[in-house]
Amino acid sequence: MDKPTRIYQCEDTAEGILSAVYDAGLSGYGHKYIKIQPQTENQMENFELFAEYVPVVTEEEKVLRVIHSVRDKISRQAHFYMMSAVASCYPDRGDAIYQFVTYGFTMGAKVCDALQIPCVKRIFEIKRAVHNEAHFMKEFLRFQEVQREPALLLAVIEPKNRVIPFITEHFADRFPEEWFIIYDKTHKEASFHYREGNWELHILTEEEAEKLEELLEQQEDYVDLWKAFFNSITIEERKNEKLQRNMFALHYRKHATEFL
Repeated sequence: MDKPTRIYQCEDTAEGILSAVYDAGLSGYGHKYIKIQPQTENQMENFELFAEYVPVVTEEEKVLRVIHSVRDKISRQAHFYMMSAVASCYPDRGDAIYQFVTYGFTMGAKVCDALQIPCVKRIFEIKRAVHNEAHFMKEFLRFQEVQREPALLLAVIEPKNRVIPFITEHFADRFPEEWFIIYDKTHKEASFHYREGNWELHILTEEEAEKLEELLEQQEDYVDLWKAFFNSITIEERKNEKLQRNMFALHYRKHATEFL
């Protein structure tokens, strides 16, 4: 006998989605009849007929249990896929993650290769999109020196997905002795790297975001020199703007020093 769809409404955050996955899995209601619906601010309510709606309370313990269970009982690769999907901007990521985890507890580590299953294929597509964007950000991110004593570097990005954890680890390895901040203007969050090699990710308040915006106005002295160098090495006869756009899309140029 068919049951009404049960929709778990949660915060549109990694913690909220994983809390919903925990609640839905614990319910035993049947994965075919469950949906995960992250709720954003000012979102228009669009209720489904005959569906049951369950509000989810975000709790750290739920999040940790899901993370540890996926990593220990399925595989580290499945954990990587899940956390990549959580960092994405796709509205269907909650459903895909829940279905993927459900199949994973049945299939084990083999689930990551089962691309014939729609939810696994979708998770793979989302994971690939997130890490493609992270790769582009590593290539196109530009630091500026916004403070000299002590030296502080600041970079601004506007990604579609929450890629800061993936790119901060990269630059922490490259610049272990530098103080730097990577500011995600889209999602109002930033990673702070310290000279000791540690870094932290913070959700910013409006006041903190405004302070970073003020720092951005303090252009370092050699920005103009860099732009002059960029222009001086350009060979006008060999300019190919179409190829340049393919290699360095307009979306990623907004905070690139040479295009400011």
